[in-house]
Amino acid sequence: MSIYVERANFSSDDGRFQYYVGLKPNTAKEELEVQTRVPVEVAVSVSETGDLVDLAFELPKKWRTEQALHFIKRQDGANYVDPRVFIAFTGVSGDSVMAAPANLEIDAAGRIIGLDIH
Repeated sequence: MSIYVERANFSSDDGRFQYYVGLKPNTAKEELEVQTRVPVEVAVSVSETGDLVDLAFELPKKWRTEQALHFIKRQDGANYVDPRVFIAFTGVSGDSVMAAPANLEIDAAGRIIGLDIH
């Protein structure tokens, strides 16, 4: 399985990209049915061209269940070490690291299906 990453255009207003990381296999962002959004802070590493290299975040206690982690634990590039999730993307090297606000997206079954990084 592969993790889907979508990058929005560079915003000259705040000097940032916006990223969407999809964790549900074979499902486009537009097809996901988000039931709940949970705010988290994410540490992201990006390349000098703005490609996402890796990310890490602490899961809120309510979402540390096997059900919530269903898609994360099935991904090759993702690791869960209680209470943190680490996701690395191969083929790119990091240039800078920053903290960013994000929202975990949860489906009706209580599974984490995506991460919207602002």
